[in-house]
Amino acid sequence: MITLLRLYGQTSNNYIQHIHIDAFCRANGLKYRSPRMSKYYETYPNLQSADYGNSILGMKVQKALSFKPTYRFDIENNQEVYERDLLAGNNMYCEGWFFRSPDEVIRRYIPIYKELFRPGFDTRPLEDKYLQTPNGEVKIAVHIRRGDYKEWLGGKYYFEDDVYIDKIQQLITLLNRPVKIILFTNESKLNLPAYQSMFGDVVLSGNSVAEDHYLMSQCDYIMGPFSTFTLWASFIGETKFHHIFRKDETISLQQFRVCRGNWW
Repeated sequence: MITLLRLYGQTSNNYIQHIHIDAFCRANGLKYRSPRMSKYYETYPNLQSADYGNSILGMKVQKALSFKPTYRFDIENNQEVYERDLLAGNNMYCEGWFFRSPDEVIRRYIPIYKELFRPGFDTRPLEDKYLQTPNGEVKIAVHIRRGDYKEWLGGKYYFEDDVYIDKIQQLITLLNRPVKIILFTNESKLNLPAYQSMFGDVVLSGNSVAEDHYLMSQCDYIMGPFSTFTLWASFIGETKFHHIFRKDETISLQQFRVCRGNWW
């Protein structure tokens, strides 16, 4: 049995960490427990049916009584060693971010993950409010990441509105079709009128993380800076995404792809 002691990072990181370990365990006939995923059972009720565990306290007690050290996925590009050790181990307790199953392994279980992460909330009001395209518009999700990105990696992926507007315009030109743009952001005072004056049909989603994940996953294209938020939406919705890495880059449709679990 493989037990994940701690989830890494925020929501999208939790999901990605989860599917990589889960897919490996499924592929190799190993039991996988992750009781901390229970905090998502209300949002995604089908997760509970997968028997990942409910009792965090019980997990801690079992770990203490086992006298086993914690196995850490703390080295990048160390997958071969991790897999060897997990297959050779017995009742291992793990934590860390750098466990990565290949896309071809995760791909086998995409239908399972789509079902496990099917929202338990009513999605129809969101669809009615944000996703209607009476004239066949292409739905473009744009993730404007501010806040923590001002400091993360020295602001490498922190872009001002003019950069996002430029990339949106490039994509619209490539598509050469009417579009509907949905903006997703952690910016509390986004200059929405600047986007509306440029593109017309632009709406701002101010919903929960789960609702925004759903909306983004239902679009035709996703664009934004490097972020697991957009990666998860692409994965669960099988929606093409592109990450902006430089403010001066030129967009092409060939850059858009569906995340199958990894992002390289």
